[in-house]
Amino acid sequence: MERSNRIAKLLTYCAFGIMVLGAFSFFVIILGQRFGAGVQGLTVLISSLVTGILFLGFAEVIHLLQGIYNQSKDHEASEVDFTYEQAVEETSKVDPEDEQEIRSFFKERNQKVEEIHPTDEPFIYIVEVEGERRKVEAGGFTLKILE
Repeated sequence: MERSNRIAKLLTYCAFGIMVLGAFSFFVIILGQRFGAGVQGLTVLISSLVTGILFLGFAEVIHLLQGIYNQSKDHEASEVDFTYEQAVEETSKVDPEDEQEIRSFFKERNQKVEEIHPTDEPFIYIVEVEGERRKVEAGGFTLKILE
């Protein structure tokens, strides 16, 4: 799904047009054989080349930005394929480090962890310990029992 930008193309055409007209003007001024025609012609040529190069630079920047935009749109389209079930499954998993921390915390207190359920809040879990439900916060320096 490659999309191009018309403005970038237009700026490119304008850049080459400016440079060609500048070169043409240079030759017209030089062939006019007036006093100081060489300096004036050279000034026209250099200014038209600089202006044309600036236009080419702007066109390239727009072209690169369009490429970044196209990539982000393609990436967003691929992320849409992520189903609701996969999202629920991802959020319903207990972080292995947190699980180990919770189990070792209660093991030190001679209590057996039966189940660990994640919540919508990060690092907060509902832990079933010997028939009781406890809300705990993991992920910090120490495990905290909230309820």
